[in-house]
Amino acid sequence: MSKFIKFFLVITLFISSSIFLLPNKQAEAATSSWWNVKGISGCQVRVWTDYTVYTASADTIDSYLESKGNCGRLEYEMWSQMVGSATFYSKEKYKGYFSSRTPTKTFNLNTFSSKIEGFDHDGVYVYAVVWKAGKKDATYTNVQSLPLLLKKRK
Repeated sequence: MSKFIKFFLVITLFISSSIFLLPNKQAEAATSSWWNVKGISGCQVRVWTDYTVYTASADTIDSYLESKGNCGRLEYEMWSQMVGSATFYSKEKYKGYFSSRTPTKTFNLNTFSSKIEGFDHDGVYVYAVVWKAGKKDATYTNVQSLPLLLKKRK
């Protein structure tokens, strides 16, 4: 083989392998662990969020609940909340029913912007209360997302 072909093959191999070894900068969605729903054997629910780190330019948290197991119809209330020296709740609070997954809900980060100006805050969560539809009494279950980091606001 000529030196040119060998050189070309080595360069091609190097470039091809470099593409696969480069770090993936794409942000990924996050899901909490599964929470057992009280009063429904084998039923679990978790919280999905679109990111775990929200940049200063991010406007919203997108989130939904999903279930697995023999849950039947579940009822829920869902909101976002900043926990710290003081507690602040999102303006948005959602209520509804679902069997496998809720529609995606949107929480406006501007609710928290004035509270965290000038510093990062890692005490924001999406919370939900879930129960068997029509039976909200002592058998409701609290679930929460992974901790979400809000980068300092502009």
